[in-house]
Amino acid sequence: MPNIPGRQIASKTMVTLPRRSAHRRNAHHPAVLATVAGVLLAFVVLVLPQPAEPGSWFPGDEVADSLVGRWIDAVGGMETYHEFQSAAFTVTTVLYDTVTGRIRRSRPRYVWIKKGPYGEQSRIERWEGAGLIQQGFNGRDPAWAAVEGELLPDTAKDTREALYVSRDVFYWFGLPFKLRDPGVYLQYLGLRERPGAEWSGEAGSPTRAPDGLYHAVGVSFGVGVGEHQDVFTYYFAPDNPLPHETTYVEEGKTSLNRMVWGEIDRAGQIEYPYAVRRDFLTESGKRTKALVVSDVVVNPETPQQKFERP
Repeated sequence: MPNIPGRQIASKTMVTLPRRSAHRRNAHHPAVLATVAGVLLAFVVLVLPQPAEPGSWFPGDEVADSLVGRWIDAVGGMETYHEFQSAAFTVTTVLYDTVTGRIRRSRPRYVWIKKGPYGEQSRIERWEGAGLIQQGFNGRDPAWAAVEGELLPDTAKDTREALYVSRDVFYWFGLPFKLRDPGVYLQYLGLRERPGAEWSGEAGSPTRAPDGLYHAVGVSFGVGVGEHQDVFTYYFAPDNPLPHETTYVEEGKTSLNRMVWGEIDRAGQIEYPYAVRRDFLTESGKRTKALVVSDVVVNPETPQQKFERP
């Protein structure tokens, strides 16, 4: 495994969660990495090539691959994701007033996801004024939306957003394993300070810049991968394999979004890892919203009809 610039991440301090295995890919073998790291890390990678196969890294980016690999290993290894087939859970969006810190609104979404014969499948339900809004995607046919079981037209807002929402819930529940998907580009951006101020956790209290430097890993997506070409940066503290913060810029926009990771829990016989909550911050460190995951069931028997058009 290549040395990571800055403070060494020692294997004894790396793991903060129970591990089901010590999965290592052949590409992480020290003999392989020692040969290429000294040459490749001396160059700045300006253009990211198309990866040859899932999990392959880009020239000069063994460090990015290593940091993602440590994160995956810390939560059970890729075999955990291979054993994962489906899940049902609730994602509650909590909106906060940035001045008082009080909750302005909360809205639960009820989610089912499943690995299907044609790819990743999702079903999302939420209550609005018009009734029960349903969105779904079976991995093959066009994504759909319905109100109380009545299919909405293709021009409806919920229909137009259905594919993005379906893939979004699968992506975040699938991290960090989804970073091994084909067409996901990893790039080590060096040791950096995290952007903006630190969140204190309390409304109205002073904020300050985060202490220390973090390993920054850039994540982007190839053509045809995902619905939006958003660009993400994951910040890893030198002594922790789990990311502390993720920032992202949405396609077509310039504003930076900040997200701080909460605790990790596990569910099911395979002890599948998931983030209990993610808090979203302004540049000044004020919390604007949180996504809270609850009622997680891993590998339930979800009928295929759940993902089909009504």
